[in-house]
Amino acid sequence: MTTQSVADIAVMADSLRQAGFSGVEVADGVIYARLWSSSVEFTAQREGARWVLALQWPVRATDAQMAGWKARYPDAPLDIHKGETRMQMAVAQGDTPALHRWAVGAEDMVARCIEWRRAQRAPGEGM
Repeated sequence: MTTQSVADIAVMADSLRQAGFSGVEVADGVIYARLWSSSVEFTAQREGARWVLALQWPVRATDAQMAGWKARYPDAPLDIHKGETRMQMAVAQGDTPALHRWAVGAEDMVARCIEWRRAQRAPGEGM
């Protein structure tokens, strides 16, 4: 990892903290953060000139659910990655408005995934 890469990672990690994300840590060039302190973790990884933020949830969204999502959040589409629903969004380093859009979309994604998982349960399966 170059000195520039380390500096870029530090700047992005600080941007995430300043945007209100908690639990920001760096490991092996990947930034890990949480939407809030007791929330799920997401990642930020450098890809070219942008950072790709990614959040996964243990449910398989249907094609129709992913299409509906894309209509609502065209810059943060869903896909299935390693058997789970994943939301990704590319942001420029230091783009605080984009980080706030990420937070809103990520919160909505978690809520929708919980709904989708509950709808998949068989009667009597439990919470």
